Amino acid sequence: MEKKVQTKLIKFLRSKGFYVIKTHPGMGTPTGCPDVIALGEGFYCCFECKGSKVSKWQPLQRETIEKLNVMSFAWAIYPENYDDVICLVNKLL
Repeated sequence: MEKKVQTKLIKFLRSKGFYVIKTHPGMGTPTGCPDVIALGEGFYCCFECKGSKVSKWQPLQRETIEKLNVMSFAWAIYPENYDDVICLVNKLL
């Protein structure tokens, strides 16, 4: 389910003209790094994709999303809030 949310999100972001980076865990990627980083005109958005609202979080994911949200915009996105988050992104455009 997480992959489905992520694929749908990336397709939406690219359709809006964002430069989209899909991160991969491993050497060189900070612990807690969001799954998707989208760079737009004058701002960026970060997304931690989850399969559901109750999905397990990995170490430092919540803290990283909170920190990045202070800097610009960052959300956890899952099927239950997908439409709400997309609505917020559309308002930023």
